[in-house]
Amino acid sequence: MTDGLIFLWFSWILWIIVTFFMRKGRKRTYFACVLLLLICGSNMTWEIGEYKVTFSFLILFVSLVFFHTIAQSLYLLFSAFTLCLAYTGILFWEQITPIWMFLPRMILIPLVLVTIISVLIKSFEHKLAIGLFGITFGEIYHSVVLVRYTIREPIGDTAFFDMLMTFLMLLTVLEILHKGKTVLYAFAQTFSRPTVKKHKVHKTLNG
Repeated sequence: MTDGLIFLWFSWILWIIVTFFMRKGRKRTYFACVLLLLICGSNMTWEIGEYKVTFSFLILFVSLVFFHTIAQSLYLLFSAFTLCLAYTGILFWEQITPIWMFLPRMILIPLVLVTIISVLIKSFEHKLAIGLFGITFGEIYHSVVLVRYTIREPIGDTAFFDMLMTFLMLLTVLEILHKGKTVLYAFAQTFSRPTVKKHKVHKTLNG
């Protein structure tokens, strides 16, 4: 599969959801503009010293300022740092021993990161913030280490955004399934209560 195709596909899906299904407000405008800028800048690169950075990655890095609430909790910062190390460790593991990558990186890395973040964090909004922070800074740290060994790789290439979008979609699907389970459980509870009451009334009439 061509690198960047999943990123573009998921980005347009998210843009449609944000534009037509979110409530009008600053959040909707913010997310819609960020998604459009990410799509437009996916093929543009910018050299900063020894580093080659895609324009989409710079937009993502700057837009993370929106999630400033993560800095209000040491636990959230620790969780983001943990995810950053996990992401960087998987990338180095892939480069050193690629034979142990029993799944494609686009699937393996999101699965591992979603598992870690689901154990650490309960709130969906915090999961998104920590996931974006951890993966973004993990990508930067990975490139900084590679440059020390005279290995230059672009920061935030299309493969990175494919993996990032897969991670976000997995989180979203899990959240939808979790809310659906909660709704079904609440519906089952309300449906079973009248039956219990009738049984009690029948029992008291008989003696």
